[in-house]
Amino acid sequence: MSISTDVRGIYGAAAFAFVAFAVWGSLFPFDVRPLPAADALWLFWSAWHTGPASWSRSDFASNVLLFIPIGLFVCAAIDTSWPGVRGWSPLAVLALTMLLSLFLEFAQALVPSRTSSIVDVLAETLGASTGLVIWRLASGRLEAGLAAARRVVRRASYADRALLAYCALFGLAWLLPFDFTIRPNEIADKFEHKRLLLPFAPSPDAISWAMLMLTCAASIPIGIAALRFSARTRHPIASAMLLTLPALLGLEAGQVPVFSRTTDATALLAAIAGVLAGAAATRLARSETAAPLRSIN
Repeated sequence: MSISTDVRGIYGAAAFAFVAFAVWGSLFPFDVRPLPAADALWLFWSAWHTGPASWSRSDFASNVLLFIPIGLFVCAAIDTSWPGVRGWSPLAVLALTMLLSLFLEFAQALVPSRTSSIVDVLAETLGASTGLVIWRLASGRLEAGLAAARRVVRRASYADRALLAYCALFGLAWLLPFDFTIRPNEIADKFEHKRLLLPFAPSPDAISWAMLMLTCAASIPIGIAALRFSARTRHPIASAMLLTLPALLGLEAGQVPVFSRTTDATALLAAIAGVLAGAAATRLARSETAAPLRSIN
């Protein structure tokens, strides 16, 4: 199968992005403590002698999930860039991801707030293996989905592409600073300290009215994009809202495992209001543009 250079670049960029995210997630908050090489190597070596009592199931699962997209996109990038080595690409993926994992564990020895562990290497290798298996089993569907997305972007105007880019940046900003956790005690801590809030619930960490207005305004372009890309129906605003509501709900749910974020459903309501305003304004502008001129008798 012929693969375009653009597709190879997309897979390579996705692999790089997830590797960068793995570095971020493994070394955050980057409170690096310089050590002599001998001390750093000793800390790294001692991590390989930890017993089962120090292992964490949630950390193991987190590391598996972290490396699944890395294994998938690294394998995709290798397979599409060098089809002749497809039979060897799983070994290359495992070797590259294991080297990345070893590098991250060594770097964690220099970050006092992080702990190196051989279990992390095993979990990350398992995650990468899972990713490459997913690629080999579902590469056809993934490539079909990517081709459909590329057709949408290719047909879009520059303004529409800018709107799509804005929507992607909005989603990323909603999840900053990406300090994800699936540790039950840390999720429970958010409940105990009232950092998982119902709409307008009283809390010292509740979002301010000024930030609510800013969130609403920042969501208006999303409503514009949703109406422009939604299916042509008799009720375009409803179609636009049906397109965006699952995404906004997903982003709000995605904030729950972001440990440093206060998940306030009031912000979700503000975003929905902004999307509705953007979609309604676009619908009104479209109606006025399409309205026929009245004849003058």
